[in-house]
Formats: sequence, C-alpha cells, structure tokens
Amino acid sequence: MIKRLSILLPVITLLVACNNSDNTRQNMPATTVVPVTPGKRLFMNSCMQCHSLKQDKTGPALAGVIARWGNDTTKLIAFVHNSQQVIAADGKDAYAGKLFDKWYKTTMPAFGGITDNEIRDIIVYADKGVE
Repeated sequence: MIKRLSILLPVITLLVACNNSDNTRQNMPATTVVPVTPGKRLFMNSCMQCHSLKQDKTGPALAGVIARWGNDTTKLIAFVHNSQQVIAADGKDAYAGKLFDKWYKTTMPAFGGITDNEIRDIIVYADKGVE
C-alpha cells in the first residue's frame, strides 16, 4: 500500500501542477500584436542598411524627411529612384545637391525596382520617426 502511494503521489502532483499551469495560461491577457505596415517592411528591407529613423548612419536619419524636402514628395520619390539624376537636373545648389555635398559626395544607390507607391509608403512611415 505504501509502495503504491509513493508511486501515485508524484503522478498526482504532476497532474495537478500541469492542470494549474493550463488554467494560469488561459487567464493571462492576450499579447497585443502591432502590425507591420508595408512602409515599415519596405524600410526594413530596403533602407535600414544605410538609414535609421532618428540617427544618422551611412545616410541621414529619415524622421521629418518630407519637411526637409519642402513637402515635395514627387522630387523625393525621384531622388530615391535615381539620386544622381535629380542632382544633375536641379544643380548643386538645390536641396539634393546640398545633401550630396553634406554626405561627402556619397551616392545613394538607385532604386529603380521599387514603385512610386512603395517609396511613398516608406516615406510616410519614415517621416513620422516612430518605430
């Protein structure tokens, strides 16, 4: 009898413990999942190597980028597609040329394989500076 009890007691203890942990999990609040926007996903895949939202890296921080471009998102989109083309067309005294000089004449790679809408999504995400 004592031998059976010594075997059953650990099994019963284990079953009670497992049952209680399941109840604890059921009573826990659900974790809030923050969706990743298309702009954030594109930023992470295409821009993060050189840019951050709030700190300069190889390229400038992108929070507030729309205002720095005088709210000209058309020009900014063109710059992302081909920075050197915008610099050549506008001249070195325009914002793109000054940006190029400020960043030690480092050329931003051309992003021809990304659509205007995708760039717009990135710009809207990055401009807010909220990760």
